[in-house]
Amino acid sequence: MSLLNRKFVTNLTKIIEEKNSLLCVGLDPAIPRQRTKNVISTENRVSFMEKIIEDVAPYTSVIKMNRQYLIGLTVDQILNLNKKIHENNMLSIVDHKLGDIGSSNDSAIYWFEEENFDAFTFSPFAGNIKEATDMAHKRGLGIIVLTLMSNPQAIIQKQALVEKTPLFLHIAEKCNNSRADGIVIGATGHVEEDDISKIRDRVGSEIFALVPGVGAQGGNAKTILSYFNSKTLVNVGRILIYSDNPGKKAKEFRDILNSQKSEC
Repeated sequence: MSLLNRKFVTNLTKIIEEKNSLLCVGLDPAIPRQRTKNVISTENRVSFMEKIIEDVAPYTSVIKMNRQYLIGLTVDQILNLNKKIHENNMLSIVDHKLGDIGSSNDSAIYWFEEENFDAFTFSPFAGNIKEATDMAHKRGLGIIVLTLMSNPQAIIQKQALVEKTPLFLHIAEKCNNSRADGIVIGATGHVEEDDISKIRDRVGSEIFALVPGVGAQGGNAKTILSYFNSKTLVNVGRILIYSDNPGKKAKEFRDILNSQKSEC
């Protein structure tokens, strides 16, 4: 694998060590007229996001922005957000859950690079993990593949079989063979220790685990930490960004994760 292909993992490893933080902040701002709860206090998403970035930066290694909450922003606005993220020594993931035919994937990956993201999430159900990974690495981007998600309906990823292998383990094997940079493993109830152990066996030692489900969904990342250790990136979103003091909350989660890691 070339140096270019390792860019995201190399930079992420360095920042985690420098900041002593496995925390990823999910920056998904809903405006007041969008829904009735878990909303920001202003219609100006950009100013809200800029403040969150600055508040959490001392305790956070990565900001993850869900594409569904970026709809309506311009490329220039996203570029400025990513500039602020990078200036604060963090990396930026676009949680796009990309999943399409090759030419369409390549178009999206082009724009991820133009927007100055460092990595993106990828939905593997079109079966083209290797092709998408090669496209990502060609542009110096990381790719993080949905493997066993945190929402309850994702139990289908355990129940469905591909040639007698559970779908989530089939995906894990493909991620290893394709040299993907990361996998998504939820920290919620249907994800059991045996599942995590089997995933770890299949993906090898280089890949990162991006872990949603901690915080508002009530998940606990300790078991995943025991298998992935410093290759774990734990995402915390709603409970942090909608709190009265996001910086303080980020520090609390950073310290909890470091404590759990030390116990593993």
